[in-house]
Amino acid sequence: MPRWTHKLSLDDCTKFLVLIGQRVLNKELIENGNIPVYSANVFEPFGYVNKLLIQDFSVDSVLWGIDGDWLVSFMPKDNPFYPTDHCGVLRCKTDQVNPRYLAHLLESEGKKMGFSRNYRASIDRVKGITFSVPDITEQNKVVAEVREIEVKIADAEKQLKALQGKTAEILNKYLR
Repeated sequence: MPRWTHKLSLDDCTKFLVLIGQRVLNKELIENGNIPVYSANVFEPFGYVNKLLIQDFSVDSVLWGIDGDWLVSFMPKDNPFYPTDHCGVLRCKTDQVNPRYLAHLLESEGKKMGFSRNYRASIDRVKGITFSVPDITEQNKVVAEVREIEVKIADAEKQLKALQGKTAEILNKYLR
């Protein structure tokens, strides 16, 4: 299987875009805002606003937390979000790298580098990551397999939540 190496770098702007967001203060958050704000926890919004920092959401994004535990998430295209200064954004400008594959790769490489609260995943450190990927067909196969598992996990989590609710319901009925 052919392999090639790319260095994630702002200098390699033909293949990748790497950026961080801007600070958002609590007083700027809007209770019924439309745009989720992501900070170091790239899985759960910090809050909501009605403004955008990034204007184009026609491509997928990979988010990583800069100041906390090493967290990486995938944000599908057409999902506007606002990254804070504790959230990095990585986008592919090449069709030779599957962004979902890149998210998993970035997570793995960050763990190898020891990114953590004490060793921050700054934009310069992330830009310094060099990685190899198989051809796009192989990446797409891997991503398809991972998606199947993620769907099963999501279904299992829904079932678990429903069962926990039923458990609470039964206990409340008899403990009254």
